[in-house]
Amino acid sequence: MEPTIENLEQELKSEHDLYLRALADFDNYRRRTDRERAQFGREALRRFILPLLDVIDDLERLLTFAETKTSPFVDRIRGVHRKLLKLLEVEGIRPFQSIGRPFDPAFHEAVATEPAGEHPPGAIVQEVRRGYSWDDEVLRTASVVVAV
Repeated sequence: MEPTIENLEQELKSEHDLYLRALADFDNYRRRTDRERAQFGREALRRFILPLLDVIDDLERLLTFAETKTSPFVDRIRGVHRKLLKLLEVEGIRPFQSIGRPFDPAFHEAVATEPAGEHPPGAIVQEVRRGYSWDDEVLRTASVVVAV
């Protein structure tokens, strides 16, 4: 029995549907692997940057200590600090301001409290460790002192 034109057309349609499904599956696979690769790269960069923020904290403590000092050594340290912050900014990583703002557990970690006095209760009065954001997400929360 020879295949009829109708059978051949039906077989062709069936094969074409399988082809389109395979093409869609491959496209979904490609998009998923691209997303996973980007996520993996971002996570690797995060693991590199978080310890680097501790180094920047140390530089900032040193610069706070030497705030009134002027020497070529201190000026060089200020230059290195500026370069590091600029490098982070290129990647979309920026410190965020906490002092004077209301405490928000998504952005802040309270390490101490102090009587409200001149500040409204719940306001941040001191920043112990600076917080950083990466694009629209929190990279590292700020350690703060909150008025109660």
